[in-house]
Amino acid sequence: MTGARDDVLTPEAAGVRVGDAADRIHVVLPPRYCPLPTAAHPDTALLNARAATWLHGYGLCRKGAQRVRMAGNDCGGFYGRILPGAPAERLQLAVDWCVLMFAFDDLYCDEGPASMRADNFTEVATRLLRVLEAPGAAPVTGDGDPFLAAAGDLAARCRAAGTPVQVRRVIEGHRAWFSGVLWEFGCRLRGRTPSLDDYAPLRQHTAAGTATTSWMEIVDGAEIPGRALRAPAVRALEELAFTTAAFDDDLFSYGKEHWLAARAPRPPRCRLNLVDILAAERGLGLDAAMEAAVDLCNRLTLRFVQLRDHVLPTACAPLARHLGHLSRLIRGNLEWGLRAGRYTNPDGRHPAAVTTTGSFTSTAPREGAPPAIPSIAWWWDRF
Repeated sequence: MTGARDDVLTPEAAGVRVGDAADRIHVVLPPRYCPLPTAAHPDTALLNARAATWLHGYGLCRKGAQRVRMAGNDCGGFYGRILPGAPAERLQLAVDWCVLMFAFDDLYCDEGPASMRADNFTEVATRLLRVLEAPGAAPVTGDGDPFLAAAGDLAARCRAAGTPVQVRRVIEGHRAWFSGVLWEFGCRLRGRTPSLDDYAPLRQHTAAGTATTSWMEIVDGAEIPGRALRAPAVRALEELAFTTAAFDDDLFSYGKEHWLAARAPRPPRCRLNLVDILAAERGLGLDAAMEAAVDLCNRLTLRFVQLRDHVLPTACAPLARHLGHLSRLIRGNLEWGLRAGRYTNPDGRHPAAVTTTGSFTSTAPREGAPPAIPSIAWWWDRF
């Protein structure tokens, strides 16, 4: 095991411990194999400050716990790790989108009573999607829904900064995200924890995968040729990158989810987290399930690196930059999630209620057959 970097919490002894005492939970993750680049944007603080001012201007997250949670999301730190060399004025568009979508996620998607109200979600999500699709579908300012007003501003800025193809990719990314969230609602309303084979291919969508990466392309500026993106190996790389990042989300959000579940009026019967799904499907205890989850993330990371190195020599310049962004996404997302107040202060009222400790290792996982997950096994095809 390598020593921890300055930007990752210091690791303790190997193993996993979840302690629950005095309203605090501590999760220790096994070491992650992640030999990918990392950097931070020099204007992270400014990006976050501007995003907060922009969001508050629409009357959103201005007071109390919502304001604390918004600040703790550190969206500038998230996108700044993916695009550390981007011009701040272009990166601001992605950061503003990120703060708005986290607020949307918290209010309409997966926490508290909202996690069981598919009707509320579908009403807002369909309107939001139409705002992105159609110029002038909602006013940039006004007395209407503040989410739609803010989304209208983002949509106008998106069309000004991106090509028509890039704008369409943003819209389709949101459509995929919202369909994934509806699948989650179905699981929760039936009280059914999904199988790993169902969960694995959908996790990239429930975590807003292509919606997130589509903004990366607009910030970068260069349009990636459609033929390049449609190539099977590139499709596999995109799915690998965001599925790995989303599974890492399951690791560093594990403590937060259990902190909130312990305080819910009724404990949820449906678990939408990689660790819990592995525990239920394979009959594992917590430590073994966490080890299995990290091992899967390590194997996905290794496959991403192998396939990326296969594609890069013949990639056009825009695609090569895109693959670089995906590489930084995997490492940067993990570093961001281990620090973000979104996961350490679950409800905006209990700072440091959850601590997740992680580290990196230079030891690669075993190579061999793909994981026994048929829905994603094609990532190991010979392209």
